[in-house]
Amino acid sequence: MSHSDSDFFLQQMADVTPLKQDAINTPNNSAKNALSSFYKQQSSKQLLQLKDALKNTQVEFVAPDDYISFKSPGLQAGVFKNLRLAKYDIDAKIELQGLSIKEAQDTLINELSTCHRRNIRVVLIKHGVGKENTEQPAKMKSYVNAWLVHFPFVLGFHTAQTQHGGYGSVYVLLSKNEQAKLANREIHAKK
Repeated sequence: MSHSDSDFFLQQMADVTPLKQDAINTPNNSAKNALSSFYKQQSSKQLLQLKDALKNTQVEFVAPDDYISFKSPGLQAGVFKNLRLAKYDIDAKIELQGLSIKEAQDTLINELSTCHRRNIRVVLIKHGVGKENTEQPAKMKSYVNAWLVHFPFVLGFHTAQTQHGGYGSVYVLLSKNEQAKLANREIHAKK
């Protein structure tokens, strides 16, 4: 722009007043910290309730070659079908074979809670088939089947496909964590 163009532009803009910026309500750090603290309190309270629920769970024993499956009422049929058919990437694996029932319960609570907190959506749990256990075949599998329905963030689970362990493993679909839900709401609110 030449000097005269610049002067002309400034003359033309002399009586223009800048637009006021609309105030945008964004959570400040103290609000974010309060929200984070609230979720942590809820999370620890939820874990205590979960531990109590799992301790008192009645276990219905399944056979080593039985499918185990659960679909929460809100889970879409197509999403559950994709989980069942291994159409989703497995984001994490939890190994329970060789653990005592108590160790497996603690591992499952800690690992699944960590996965949920990290917003991991699909987990493969390897519980084994338990055919060698002559006293109680499929014991670990039966406990896993009974426990998983008590996790508030488990949307569904189903026995894995052969390439992922078949009857000795289960796919588990977790819900989004609170922060991911909040971010999703913010994204859709902007549209």
